[in-house]
Amino acid sequence: MAAERIGMIYNGVWSQQVVASAPKYRDFIDLLYVHELTTTALQRYQALIVPFQNDHQALAHQRDALYALLARGGHIAVFGDTAVWLDARWVARPLDNHWWKSHPHTPPVAHTRFDHPLFAGLTPREAGFHHHGVYLALPPRAEVLQRSAQGEVITWQTDVYGGMLLASTMDPIVEHGVQQIRHLDALVDQLIEWLCGRRPAATPMCAA
Repeated sequence: MAAERIGMIYNGVWSQQVVASAPKYRDFIDLLYVHELTTTALQRYQALIVPFQNDHQALAHQRDALYALLARGGHIAVFGDTAVWLDARWVARPLDNHWWKSHPHTPPVAHTRFDHPLFAGLTPREAGFHHHGVYLALPPRAEVLQRSAQGEVITWQTDVYGGMLLASTMDPIVEHGVQQIRHLDALVDQLIEWLCGRRPAATPMCAA
């Protein structure tokens, strides 16, 4: 069993692999290739990360197994582009990925629930950055955790399926992997701890 490890469903994207294989995170994360995913493999985990740049059409074939994980009290965190298997509606918005040059201390994600364990203790700059769209419709009992400066929903969670499903149009895993934004250790560390109860070492994933 991999009860204390997190499954990361990936699409062969190199930045996803960089994070999962980094010395800081490799004792926490197992990579699960989306095109070889099986129900049996998913049954081994109580926590999953679905990073940006995934094949959600392929993942939809395992929808029942994903919701079964939630039904047994597991956690799933979904990031980035639209997930067709969620009971939610997502739309694209213009991507502001130059904010850290023009206004580095006022990120596009402007409103964050800092009482949530994923964001507790973080600065607004650590907790929010650019996003790949907004959610217009959410599942039952959804709590909004982050909004854009325009008030649109960026991050939400719900326990309606048994466990906790969190979805965000930000992309912390891919951005951490490409190291375009170099202050994401704190957010990714707290994501890991929220999902499995253990915290990575307080060292940067890559040298600054």
